[in-house]
Amino acid sequence: MFTLLVYMAMCLLGHMSACAAAETEWTQESYSKKLDLGGAVSVVELDIKATPAEIGPEGSATYLFYLSRQEHDGLSMLMASLEQNSTHSQLEVMPLGPLGDQQDTYQYAMNIPMKEKSDVSLSIKGVFLHQASPLPKELKQGDLQLLTWDGDAQPRTPYVTASATVFINSPDPILTFKAPVTSSQLGNAVQFGPFTDLQPYTADSEPVPQGHVHFAYSKPLVSYKKYQRHVEISHWGDNMATHDYIWLQNVGPRLKGCFSRSQNMINMHMNPLLEKTSQIQSIPLSLPGSAEGVYYVDATGNVSTSNLKASPKAAGTPRRLDIRPRYPVLGGWNYTFTVGWNERMSKSGIARFNPAKPWRTRIAVPFLISPKTASIENATLTISLPEGAQDIKVSLPFKVDNVHTSRYPSYLDTVGRPTISITRAKCSFMNAMPVFVEYTLPITTYLRKPFCVTLAVLLVFAASAFVSRQINAIPQSAK
Repeated sequence: MFTLLVYMAMCLLGHMSACAAAETEWTQESYSKKLDLGGAVSVVELDIKATPAEIGPEGSATYLFYLSRQEHDGLSMLMASLEQNSTHSQLEVMPLGPLGDQQDTYQYAMNIPMKEKSDVSLSIKGVFLHQASPLPKELKQGDLQLLTWDGDAQPRTPYVTASATVFINSPDPILTFKAPVTSSQLGNAVQFGPFTDLQPYTADSEPVPQGHVHFAYSKPLVSYKKYQRHVEISHWGDNMATHDYIWLQNVGPRLKGCFSRSQNMINMHMNPLLEKTSQIQSIPLSLPGSAEGVYYVDATGNVSTSNLKASPKAAGTPRRLDIRPRYPVLGGWNYTFTVGWNERMSKSGIARFNPAKPWRTRIAVPFLISPKTASIENATLTISLPEGAQDIKVSLPFKVDNVHTSRYPSYLDTVGRPTISITRAKCSFMNAMPVFVEYTLPITTYLRKPFCVTLAVLLVFAASAFVSRQINAIPQSAK
């Protein structure tokens, strides 16, 4: 709890320092924005070359960049890196809230360490959810799935920019596009611009010109409405048991009319690629290569139509599992299933023991697994540590919404297992990072369970012996 409070205080101080240094002016030589559109997940990359007007008293300059409301609402993760004097370094991105009274623009800041004024190259990568929407909203079986994107056709930046360009890339052919700015199409990409001598965007500026792209999309729109992962750690069994519950939904265009199994079979024979466009027929998952005892079930039972690859021979290679639902999941339809497996902690490198600190253990637990095209609305990771674990420290690879601790009773437990629950909304494949948990498990805790079981057995035998020796005298009848 103390560690969490310190972390929140540091974030608050960083936020305040960014606000205090927000007056730093920059001149941008070039600004390139590339948006790779997808169904439920889209990726943006900003490549910026800029020079600060001055350096702050603490030897750093604060750089601001803006996101539209649509991008802010769908933001899953932001990462930034700096290239300066042939050296690369990672930067922390801090949200600052809306720009003035506007609700259409949101500010983000980065503190860039600098000893003197020089040109820097910034790279910002972001993952957004649900930036494209189906158009039309309903489809008949076998119809082509089309999506539409509407967004900024011009950079939204607070600094003077000499040259800027916006690229919108689609994985499939583009049908139409339009924007009130210079634009052109090259294959499956649309270019807005180039723009020269772009003026800073402020709260009083005119609205940013909006672009429109209508394109085909040959994959289903997969969304995990709920992702719950429960992990149990056992030192006695040298085992980490993982149990994933997934509530999946197809957020693509809804089915127009009723579903026909016969029509589906005909379409799969005549034009299978078009039939599969808007249907979820398989969910690929990359399990750990050391996964054993894999099971995959739904509400009915074992999903026997699925396909699990054999364990890979090369260490570190994932083991592929294709979940194939019992029926094609069309637009607006749901499907829930559960996947679980076991891993040997000593063989797979999950646990690390510190020789300098006896009985101190550090484990790595992946936050989630997900296909690159799937959005995850809400994810929860629950880690149940061995009974008696103490001095617990959690290291998170990204910011989360909530961290909660509790007790989880399991088989033959006396006081219950310490449990950590981590919750985060708006996740994607970029959140498939390990959560590190460090704890101490004294030798006395290893003996607690056998001692309690032995004591319970002895008490049962003692009680049985006591009861069996009771004399229930039967009164004799008088002669």
